[in-house]
Amino acid sequence: MQIVGIHLIQYIYLMSTLPLNTSYKHHFIVGLIVGIWLVAFLVLIAPFDIAELPFLVRLELLPVYGIITLACYLMLIPVQNWVFKQKKKWTLFLEVALIVVFNMLTLLGSFLYYKTAYVNGDYGFSKFTLEVYMPIFLIQLPILIFSRWYLNKKISSQKSDKIILTGENKMDILQMRFSDLICISSADNYVEISYLANNVLREKLLRTTLKKIHLQQPQLVKTHRSHIINPIHFKEWKGSNTIILTQKEVPVSKNYKKSILALPHSSQKTKDSSLIQ
Repeated sequence: MQIVGIHLIQYIYLMSTLPLNTSYKHHFIVGLIVGIWLVAFLVLIAPFDIAELPFLVRLELLPVYGIITLACYLMLIPVQNWVFKQKKKWTLFLEVALIVVFNMLTLLGSFLYYKTAYVNGDYGFSKFTLEVYMPIFLIQLPILIFSRWYLNKKISSQKSDKIILTGENKMDILQMRFSDLICISSADNYVEISYLANNVLREKLLRTTLKKIHLQQPQLVKTHRSHIINPIHFKEWKGSNTIILTQKEVPVSKNYKKSILALPHSSQKTKDSSLIQ
C-alpha cells in the first residue's frame, strides 16, 4: 500500500506539472487579448447599468478597465518567471495562484478607477465585487485560461523538438532541433555529428561512442555499424549500398538494408529487387 501511495503521489505530481512560456512578448499578447476582449464586452454588450450610458461615453470611460487588466497581468510576469526559475518547474497550483492574484490586483485597480471622479461610481467595494466585477471576471476567465494554455502548449511543442547530445567530456554538448540532425558517424574514439544550422551543413566531433549516442536518441536508424541517420532526411538510394540524405551520403550494409527499405518514404524502393540483394 505504501508503494502504491508513493506511485500515486508521483503520478499526481507529474500530472500537475505544466509547461510555461516565460517570454514577455508572448505574455504581453495574452494580456492584450484579455484586455481587448474585456473592453469589447463592456462597450458592446454593456452589462448591468452600463447600458444606460451613451455609446460614446462608454467608449471614453471603459477602455481604461482594459488597460488596468493588461497592466495587472504584466506586473505578475516577472514574479511568475522568478518563481519558475527558483522552482525549476510550473505546477497547476502555481497557475491557479497566479490567476487568483491577478484577479485580486485587477479587482483593486478596477475599483479604484470606478471610485474616481472620472467615473464616480456609486457602489461600495463589496457590491462592486459581487455584482459587477466577479460576473465579468468569470466570463473573462476562460479567455485568460485558454490564452495561457495555448501559449504554453505552443512553446512546449517548440521545445519538444530540441535535443541535446552529450559526450564524455563536460564540454562535449551539442543542442539542436531534432529535425536539423542529419546523421552521426563513428570516427575512432569520437562521433561526427552532421546537422543543419540555418540550412548550412555543419559537423561537430564529440568524444563518445555511436552506441551511447544511439541510446540517447533511439529514434535514429542504423544503416551501418558506423552510421546512424535521422530518417526524415532520407532522400533516395544511390545504387544498392548507399543512400542520399540532406547534403550527405552514407553507406548501407546488408544487415541494415531492410530497416532502411521499411521507412515509409523509402517503401517504393522495394520494387527495385536489386536493392534487397
